Amino acid sequence: MWRIALAMLLGDKPKYLALVCGLGFAVLLISQQCAIFMGLLVRSTGPLQNVRQADLWITDPTVKWVSETRNLADSDLQRVRSVPGVMWAEPFFSGRASCDLPSGGTRLVNLIGIDRTTMVGQPPKVTAGRLEDLRIEGAVLVEESSRAKLDNVKIGDTLKLNDRRAVVVGYCQAKPGFDSPAVVYTTFANAILFQPLGRNTMPYVLAKVKPGADIASVQNSINSIPGVKAFTWDELNNLTIRFILIETGIGINFFITVLLGLVVGLAVSGAIFYQFTMENARTYAVLKAMGTKNWRLVGMVLIQAAWVGLIGYGIGVGATALFTLQSRRPGTELAALFPWQLLVGAFVGMILCISVGSVLSLLKELRLEPGVVFK
Repeated sequence: MWRIALAMLLGDKPKYLALVCGLGFAVLLISQQCAIFMGLLVRSTGPLQNVRQADLWITDPTVKWVSETRNLADSDLQRVRSVPGVMWAEPFFSGRASCDLPSGGTRLVNLIGIDRTTMVGQPPKVTAGRLEDLRIEGAVLVEESSRAKLDNVKIGDTLKLNDRRAVVVGYCQAKPGFDSPAVVYTTFANAILFQPLGRNTMPYVLAKVKPGADIASVQNSINSIPGVKAFTWDELNNLTIRFILIETGIGINFFITVLLGLVVGLAVSGAIFYQFTMENARTYAVLKAMGTKNWRLVGMVLIQAAWVGLIGYGIGVGATALFTLQSRRPGTELAALFPWQLLVGAFVGMILCISVGSVLSLLKELRLEPGVVFK
């Protein structure tokens, strides 16, 4: 019977192609928008994407997300260092600065400042120059994908950060933040010169727990210090994602787009599959007149639905995978993430789409009278 079912399906090529393309587009719309949404959520975590050396991120207790915090004082750094179980604690700077370009234009950059001695918070990879050259006064490393945004500056070129001279000593690779600014690395001492902030200068203190010490216990001890709060990487990451989902319109906008994808898939697949079944009513009637049981007819419809659904699913997720690979090229402004969980979610969406069309078809088919063939 499955051969007959597929022969019926493939025999009507226009409707077959319409079904496959409709489902493929629905899966593409669902999975691509979800991939972009997840990519944006990851990008919103800013410096968290590039710094994994620390066990704890210490900042102001009122922080809502990683890019919006109140600065700590130097005394807070010393208090954190004095907590039992802390192996080291170093300042970390992340903020925005106005950059004057050689061409005369300006650009807002994400200025990252790391400790000049330990280099904690350093970029994941230095592609040109030396990391140690950051210890030179006014030295900066420009992130590779940011070079085009900064007039393709070369090593030795001079920029102005908040009207202070900055010399490019190399290039590095790092993931950009939520609003894709140009990323520039320097030392913490240089960063607070480029961007004077007054008495309190530290957005974050990065701390490492001693081997064998309990991270939760050390975290609680740091939290007992007035005016500071310690977060693990996961806690600060989740706090940032929760902020983006709840306090911005990004979550609801992408939800509406994904919902539209489901509606398109349901409408297209349901309508075309129902019409296809009705146009083959005489064939089903002949089979019933020959003694074919209802469960066999149900199996034929399900085979047709599964065939079309799997091909449409393959086309949709394949196109999304190509889009995701394209978005991972260095320098691209696209943000997409396509984990296996999204593959499962797109598969569930596809099943939902073809299920509606199958149910509508099955209801009509089971009520079909064999005498239809004689009319």
